[in-house]
Amino acid sequence: MSYIIEMSHKSKLIQSRVSPTSKIRFEAVAAEHGLSSSEFLRQMIETVSGDAEVPAQRPTKARREGKVTVRLGQEVRRDLEAEARGQGVPVSTWAAKLLAARVRSAPQPVKGERKPIQWGFRQLRGMATNLNQIATVMNRGVFTGDSYAPAKGELQALRREVQELRADLAKYAGGRFAFQTGEVAGDE
Repeated sequence: MSYIIEMSHKSKLIQSRVSPTSKIRFEAVAAEHGLSSSEFLRQMIETVSGDAEVPAQRPTKARREGKVTVRLGQEVRRDLEAEARGQGVPVSTWAAKLLAARVRSAPQPVKGERKPIQWGFRQLRGMATNLNQIATVMNRGVFTGDSYAPAKGELQALRREVQELRADLAKYAGGRFAFQTGEVAGDE
C-alpha cells in the first residue's frame, strides 16, 4: 500500500508520549511495512484525518500588512538603536512603535510595558469598585463582622488616592506617548 502525502505548507511536529513497550511494538509494525516510525505515523495520521474539514485559520492580531523602508543618517540611526536597546526591543520594532504612536496619537507600549499598564488600570478599577461597595454598605448602615466602620472622611480620602493613582498611571502612559513622538526632550 502506498500513500502520497501532499505537503504544500511547512510541516509541523506532532509529539506524543507512549510506554516503552508501545514504542517498540509501533517501531516493529512500521519496520514490517518498510517504513520509518515517523513516515508510518505520518501515513496513519493522513489516513485517519484525510477527509476531515480543516477550519479556516484566523489572521494573527499583529498581522503586518506593509513595509516601509527609511534611510537615516548615522547619528539618528545610532540614537534610534540606543532607544531600542533601552526598551529591550529590536530597532525595527521600536521604529514601528514610534510611527504607530505618532499616527494613532496614542502610546504604543512595547511588549514589556503593555501588560503592566493594563494590569494597573484593572487594579485601580477594582479598588474603585470596592470603595463604592463599602460606601453602599455604609449608607445602609449595615456593617457585619468587625465592629470597625470607616468614617466618611476616610472613604473620601481613599477615593482621592485612587483617583491620583489613576491620574499618575495615565500620565505615565501619556509620557510614553510624548517620549515616542519626541515631544519631550530630556530624561524621564
